[in-house]
Amino acid sequence: MVTGDRFSPSSVTINRCDAVKAVYADPSGVPHNWKGSTWSSQDMTSNGQSYTYRFTSSGTFNFYCSYHQGVGMTGTVTVR
Repeated sequence: MVTGDRFSPSSVTINRCDAVKAVYADPSGVPHNWKGSTWSSQDMTSNGQSYTYRFTSSGTFNFYCSYHQGVGMTGTVTVR
């Protein structure tokens, strides 16, 4: 979930070939996105907008919001 200037949860562990869905849930309308080394969501500005990415390889993948990375809007997906 994308809310305020953070991801909740900021770290998740999933199995290979599972998907993670980022859902915008910030009543402010401030733009957020969900970016990683192999994916990049569109800007999201209204509740319910979402972006889903399926992880097909194992490893640790860092992600961030390009607007709020500097204030700690980051996280990690660990794929087993």
